[in-house]
Amino acid sequence: MIRPQCRPTDDALERVCSEYDSAPYGFHSYPQSAPGHLAVTGYLLGLDGVPDVATARVLEIGCATGSNLLPFAAFHPDARVVGIDLSPVQIEIGRQCVRDLGLTNLDLRVGDVTQIDTAEFGEFDYIICHGVYSWVSTTVADAILAIIRQLLAPNGIAYLSYNVYPGWKNKEIVRDAMTLFGVGGADVDQDVRDARGLIDLLGDVAPADGVLAKVLADYETTVGAARDYYMLHDELSTFNEPCYFLQMVERANDHGLIYLAEARLQVMFAGNYGTEVAQRLLDACGDSQLALEQCLDFVSNRTFRQSLLINAECAPQIRYHLDRQRYPRLHIAARMPSVDGTIALDTSRQTFGAPGEPMVFTSDPALKVALDVLNSRWPGTLSWAELQQETATRLDDAGYPAGDDLAARIDDLLTVLILNGSARYRLDPVSIGSTSTARIDKPSRLMAELGRGEAEAVTFNRWHEMFSLSAVDRHLLPLLGGEFERDKLLDALRAAVRRGQIEIDDEELRAQVDTLPERLATMRLCGG
Repeated sequence: MIRPQCRPTDDALERVCSEYDSAPYGFHSYPQSAPGHLAVTGYLLGLDGVPDVATARVLEIGCATGSNLLPFAAFHPDARVVGIDLSPVQIEIGRQCVRDLGLTNLDLRVGDVTQIDTAEFGEFDYIICHGVYSWVSTTVADAILAIIRQLLAPNGIAYLSYNVYPGWKNKEIVRDAMTLFGVGGADVDQDVRDARGLIDLLGDVAPADGVLAKVLADYETTVGAARDYYMLHDELSTFNEPCYFLQMVERANDHGLIYLAEARLQVMFAGNYGTEVAQRLLDACGDSQLALEQCLDFVSNRTFRQSLLINAECAPQIRYHLDRQRYPRLHIAARMPSVDGTIALDTSRQTFGAPGEPMVFTSDPALKVALDVLNSRWPGTLSWAELQQETATRLDDAGYPAGDDLAARIDDLLTVLILNGSARYRLDPVSIGSTSTARIDKPSRLMAELGRGEAEAVTFNRWHEMFSLSAVDRHLLPLLGGEFERDKLLDALRAAVRRGQIEIDDEELRAQVDTLPERLATMRLCGG
């Protein structure tokens, strides 16, 4: 039987801490929050003097186990990285990982954001606060904005994620049902089971053509398969306070911060929502980027934002368009294979793009070659100059006239790739090894090795991405410090089988070794 349950009345701070101590987050990273991404986004939108990522001072508020900081700290040894979280259990998990990885530049601290000693913490070039703001009390949320302002360097960039309306209006129906009937006890595992059971029950009895059925279907699509700890902390948390985008902008302004951009640039531009929608919204909103983005939230029924904030004094620098004069500093990566597998040096229309990703169409032979050049380097980057030069060289070798305006046409292409989300870009090169050697970076190998005997193992790459590893790959990846030697890898796996560490027959074992380069390419640990 389900019974209405009330929220416990104990201290809110202690309650939130207990929730995370009882069910720590797993290891995750958020590429959109990577300092390198924040830096290049700010640069593209007009900021001058963005802090050098290699030596950056980085703070994460609400860092959980610190896993979102691990890739950055591992690949930027000269940076100073600090994480703070309320949960001692999560911080200790992270500290052990830091010790195991041998990192000396990552400091994880137990602490309350409302009690931060700003003089002790110092100044930071990049501040990250992911998955915290909407899940704390109003007092703490206000303190987060205040502390960002106090600790952010004059030319620094902060990343803040939060739940937004109108999309959360529907999700609140599900949350309300779960919190009214499904939670409130001391057993967090039981809370999640009760909540899932209630959703199943409502799904069975909801009229097929009613509002509840649609809301529950959307919920199952986005949350239904989530891990229990995600459901507990994101859906069943003590606090969950969405807001409208314009309300967040106003709150930030009250603390001397202003909105710079979304971490995913493509969601900011009306053109990505269809020509008719774009024209009508642009006519209605005029020059107001803020009004436009609020309207786009309604158009897309957005539930979540990942906004970049800067000090108000930097406002005059912001340009809400891509300045092509800044492209020469870029290092660009894009997975853009030709759909038909060929590059036709004629004016036939060809399609480029990876399955499930935005497609690009062109009849310009030079741009076909440029896309192929990018694809051949994926997932590593080419500098703007390299892309221009390699495209021109290949056209010349094929006897095809590039034209005097080649640079401008490639810049047109880059604008499309950036605006539709097809390209990755940085202010510094991202070098990725080749699948022909299957040699991966030491930090990636060490991270995989930590999970050899654990129920869940992960690794990360230079794009700030984290991937779960199979039982086989958590044994293989730590061995990839040199050339790909099939027989040695097979011997190592067979030894693990004899020790009872993995269960796999010899035929499948050989297949796993032979297909390893493909999996490394999927995890963007190798390419080419």
